[in-house]
Amino acid sequence: MATTRQSSSAQQPYACVIGDLSMVRALGRAGIPVALVTDTLETRAVHSRYSKAIVQTPSWVDNPDAAVDALIEWGKRQVEAPILFYQGDHDLVALSKARERLEPHFRFIFPPQELVADFSDKLRFADLVEQRDLPVPRTLTLKQHCNVTKLLADWDDFPCVFKPAMRTNWYETIGCLQKALRIESRSELVDLIPKIDVSNAAFVLQASIEGGEENIVSYHAYIRPGGEIVAEFTGQKVRTGPRLYGISSCVEITDDERVRNLGRSVVEKLDFSGVLKIDFKIDSRSGELFMLEINPRFNLWHHPAAVAGVNIPQAVYQDCIEEGSAEISRTVRPGVRWIELGLDFMAYREYHADGDLPLLTWLRELATADVNEGFCWRDPKPGILGIACRIKRNFHKRVLRRQNVAECG
Repeated sequence: MATTRQSSSAQQPYACVIGDLSMVRALGRAGIPVALVTDTLETRAVHSRYSKAIVQTPSWVDNPDAAVDALIEWGKRQVEAPILFYQGDHDLVALSKARERLEPHFRFIFPPQELVADFSDKLRFADLVEQRDLPVPRTLTLKQHCNVTKLLADWDDFPCVFKPAMRTNWYETIGCLQKALRIESRSELVDLIPKIDVSNAAFVLQASIEGGEENIVSYHAYIRPGGEIVAEFTGQKVRTGPRLYGISSCVEITDDERVRNLGRSVVEKLDFSGVLKIDFKIDSRSGELFMLEINPRFNLWHHPAAVAGVNIPQAVYQDCIEEGSAEISRTVRPGVRWIELGLDFMAYREYHADGDLPLLTWLRELATADVNEGFCWRDPKPGILGIACRIKRNFHKRVLRRQNVAECG
């Protein structure tokens, strides 16, 4: 059941965020009151000064139907229909399926339902990109309980990337903390076959586009039905943790005409409307751009982009309150950098160990970052509590280690 911590001062409709601090802050800095939807009160975003209400629901991963029910129950009690913002695959899929039930109590902008299903399942996505002739690397789909050995017999693109069709249970299935696995040789691929055979998941094998994660660039946009681009910007990854196929720890807003034009071309071919991020990778050998994936949802990039002058969540909020009222926003200030302090420290250690990031360089980048999500002066409480929790965890680890040493002695 949903529970709320509510502020009586909020006069505007809530931005109802199923997401993290980056989304809360992108909306909050625009003066929009946020209702944070979460299945745990342990998340840092609960302590943000922008979180004017807390809506606790069941897990969107483990029990999405119950989460939707709890959200609707909360929505029924609001005087003004809140505007929905979704940041994860699971909540987007659950909300998209329930859009008719949500409509009386919430305002929202969803992509076409068929495209949500296509983007969230890499098997369907592989079929879609083939039909629409989109610029992707060679791809092989491995459906559940297929003859894996036979399908892989003719695969000769190495290195290649192996990833799940859906992210659910990826870590449990393969035992990997990365978003994908890099396969260097046929022997490595053959070694994976037993795990694939016993898995209840489907997978995708894709030819690797050579180059580091800093070669990944992205196109971000909000498009109205009919194809009008309301807001857009481009971006580039700087670091990820882990270094290979990891989660973004440092990103930079750019104004890249080539990426923008290719992104617009993909949007047009898909007849897409809504919010999306398209990831491309620059092949270090040829300089060619290949599309990796499309995510039709809000994401961490929207916070640094808001600082750079293009606030996509704010534009969506305005259009939901009054259709067509959001101003066109396509002029961005390139060079704005976003860092997540805790994750980027772990990334720094790996890059530093490889001899690619001196300590002074990293400290300078940390000090000059436009957005430090780990510690934000505008919204310091989540960062302070995060540091306190980290110190507490480290202290307990040391105490436990000493106890174990004493017992062994």
